[in-house]
Amino acid sequence: MALSTPSWLYYLFGLLMLAVAAYCLVLIVLAAATSRPAGRDVEVSHVFMGVAMAGMFVGRWSFGPNALWEIIFGALMIWFLVAGIQSIQRWGFHLPHALIHVLMNLAMLLMYWFPVGATSSGSASMSMSMSAGGGGARLDPGLGFVLAFILLASAVFTLASPVKGRSHFGSHAPAYAVSGSIRGAPPECGPGGVSASVLEIEEAVAAPWLVDVSHVVMCVAMAFLLVVML
Repeated sequence: MALSTPSWLYYLFGLLMLAVAAYCLVLIVLAAATSRPAGRDVEVSHVFMGVAMAGMFVGRWSFGPNALWEIIFGALMIWFLVAGIQSIQRWGFHLPHALIHVLMNLAMLLMYWFPVGATSSGSASMSMSMSAGGGGARLDPGLGFVLAFILLASAVFTLASPVKGRSHFGSHAPAYAVSGSIRGAPPECGPGGVSASVLEIEEAVAAPWLVDVSHVVMCVAMAFLLVVML
């Protein structure tokens, strides 16, 4: 499916992906400083996804062998699959938040198995639209549309849900399940002697609504890429 799309749109998506990756990297650093376990795996996954997808949107931003990226996203997909199974075993039948991340990592693998964009190392800046008509194997349209639909549905559900932050932290994280946030009001001194100011910074940066926004942006960009691949 060849799409006539202005090149600036690919740069915009590429910059958004780098912004999400940078934001999640900050979350990882803050989580390490405050010993917050919930959401770290999602944040690691989004860092890799953001960097990889930025290179798909703008070819000259890509780096590293495809095989390495495939190993990373394959490992992350297995991780979230196991996490989803463990969540069901522990909390009973429900829809684990890890499931959408299984599908997102599967989508990343498909993007490497059925490439559309220019991942060249040349000096020219090329977006995916410039090579959408290239040869090679194509992603099955049915599978691509189903994945894109699920990702967009996840974005809509995340925005509409009254329970914010579930896209990263799940609904069964001990503090989150009780208070609706990743932790309660910060004490004077947190775990390991962490100061209240550091906890307050993390509380603001890792606000449930904000991490949901990063998830929504990632879902929309990924759905767009899947459609372009068809």
